[in-house]
Amino acid sequence: MRERGAASEDPGARVALARNVGLVGATALVVVNMVGSSVYTLPASIAKGVGPLGIVAWVLTALGYLFVARVYARLGTRFPRTGGPYAYARAAFGEAAGFATVWCYWLSATLGNAAIVISAVGYVPDLWPELEGDGLTQFALASVLLWILCLVNVLGVRHGVRLQVVILVAGLAPLAVVGVLGLAAFDARNLEPFAPAGWSALPAGMALVMWAYSGVESAAVPAEEVQAPERTISRATYLGYALGTVIYLGLALGVAGALANERVAASTRPLALLAQETGGPWLASVLSVTAILACLGTVNGWILLAGRIPVAAAQDGLFFRSLARIHPRFRTPALGLVVGGVIANVMLVQLLAAEFLDVFDFVVRLTLFLTFVPHLFAAAADWRFAQGPRRLLSALAFLFVLFTTFALGHEACLLGLAALALGAPLFLALRRRAPPA
Repeated sequence: MRERGAASEDPGARVALARNVGLVGATALVVVNMVGSSVYTLPASIAKGVGPLGIVAWVLTALGYLFVARVYARLGTRFPRTGGPYAYARAAFGEAAGFATVWCYWLSATLGNAAIVISAVGYVPDLWPELEGDGLTQFALASVLLWILCLVNVLGVRHGVRLQVVILVAGLAPLAVVGVLGLAAFDARNLEPFAPAGWSALPAGMALVMWAYSGVESAAVPAEEVQAPERTISRATYLGYALGTVIYLGLALGVAGALANERVAASTRPLALLAQETGGPWLASVLSVTAILACLGTVNGWILLAGRIPVAAAQDGLFFRSLARIHPRFRTPALGLVVGGVIANVMLVQLLAAEFLDVFDFVVRLTLFLTFVPHLFAAAADWRFAQGPRRLLSALAFLFVLFTTFALGHEACLLGLAALALGAPLFLALRRRAPPA
């Protein structure tokens, strides 16, 4: 197999990324990327699909994702290269695996940002009722927010990470209050029937919850910007996973126990509904503001990742070389950030033609499939590099992700496979053009 050189004639590719991400920033990146939009929107999708059985889906997914978090904590430390999963897959299985990983992961990040911005805009009518049902204005607002955050990330990784820390601190208190009030109002009658779609719906519920854990790998992606990556990546991954899991399980129990399932399923703003019922209109308004900020924090974090996911592959000649360019002043992958913004903005057009939850569920399932591909390669790579009993933990991570992949449904899997197949001609073309080392 020919190895591709990392050098480029483009001067922008020779500028180093700025190592400005510490433990607090990396942990905030993980938590906000996980929790930001998921906790505010997913309860409705889960209630609609599986009912109160979703509580079991949350618990099982949390347990399964502990193994996935371990994979990224280990490999992020062993291969501290920008792009995360690409480096692991290429080192373990070669160029084709590396390309499949970066192609799917990059698409999942750019397309997923559309779903996250949609989540943020979904809470705006609580503060601006005239926006309810106005798709054109929602599209314009979502586009403006997307590009403001893109600009923040172009100006420097320090700015993007500081925003994550602020949003994490500002968002925890309202969530804690709503969670406690929801648990205090817990009524077991709201859990009946517990599995309205049957226990066979549990895998589909787990697949939706996997969206909530997308982002647990966030500390490993900007590895070349992380301070002391040999320690920070692992610690931030585990801390982020633990904090996110506590938030998820507390709110999942609060929502399911305090509200009737049909009300949650019909709401585009389930946590605001819980706040309204347990704390009154003022708390619902506070939570709506928090939800918007949290969703924007997730967009901010995934914009940051989307610009960095293809950098290493582009340096190696296995992706568009222009995406490896680092801005000489800001020391960020500026072009990659802008391209990711354009793709997300195109996806937002769906706001003009579909219902909110329909758009959200569709984009979630497609991007989840595309995210599972790098997770599978990462778990397989961890198994290959591990020895002895540690291989069992890697195998459990792989089997867990594989199980939830099949639970996404045939439509999402077929579309995901089609997106993966579309990358094959690109891989062959890039492989021919890339010079040998």
